[in-house]
Amino acid sequence: MQMRDFLIDEIYKIANNDKDVILISNEQGAKSLDKFRKDLPNQFINAGISEQNIISVAAGLSKFKKKVFVYSISSFITLRSFEQIKIDLNIMNLPVIIFGVGASCSYDTAGPTHHSIDDVSILRTLKNINLYSPTDNNVLRNIFNILKRKPKLSYLRLDRMNLDVISKKDVQIKDTFQVFGKKTKNAIISTGYATHVMNELRTDLLKNNVNVTLIDIFQIKPINENKLKLYLKNFKNIIVIEEHTKHGGLGSVISEIKSDHNLKFNLQRFGIKDENLYTYNSREKIYKTNKIDKNSIKKKILKL
Repeated sequence: MQMRDFLIDEIYKIANNDKDVILISNEQGAKSLDKFRKDLPNQFINAGISEQNIISVAAGLSKFKKKVFVYSISSFITLRSFEQIKIDLNIMNLPVIIFGVGASCSYDTAGPTHHSIDDVSILRTLKNINLYSPTDNNVLRNIFNILKRKPKLSYLRLDRMNLDVISKKDVQIKDTFQVFGKKTKNAIISTGYATHVMNELRTDLLKNNVNVTLIDIFQIKPINENKLKLYLKNFKNIIVIEEHTKHGGLGSVISEIKSDHNLKFNLQRFGIKDENLYTYNSREKIYKTNKIDKNSIKKKILKL
């Protein structure tokens, strides 16, 4: 099931028993959404193509103790309405939960209007926001279980594709990261869909008796910096792979941790290059063009 439908179904379950749960969207379509608005018409608002207005309406409803969820395409709800997120939600510290579909380049051939490859760098500047990049529906379920008990201003960047469940059922969200494979001297750090690509690579390398540790970051802010720095400090080489601009993304997060704590590992960062930011290519070609595909990273790992 797509992350979007999975999450709307989870929201539907709590909305059935709680009239204060409100879902706001902007002309979006989904099978799970059709069910929600049919069964719970008084708890659904289709606000049209008005992202800034949606965030302000969500802020007003939240101020009156409504439990508000906002669903939109990632690039639209973050970039068009950043000021409203910053001022109406972040400064007021209101517990609105925004979930954007189309993380990274999952709307690949739709082009740069739909690519969400700068949301991490922009939103992590905000003080009060939780920034999640769930690996699969299992991680997403665990994130949602925390947020429904204790709502907080949050942004969940959801992939558009149906992703296999690769995480452990009891993954601990408070850790903000999970590990695939044994601890070695060399590690790959990634998030979201890129973790699925890198986990396939890790499995392929094992067949050739090459071990590499894969670290998946599913909560980018606030990150569990103390636990992560202790885990990273004994690695010799770390490669960060992200389907996001290199400026301010996950690679920048790891670079800051390395610098702030004087960690000694060698760090290489790979993401979407400036010259390739605005394309209409397939996701596969975007990976190859930016040399973050399995074969390109395999060559880098084997050199290490």
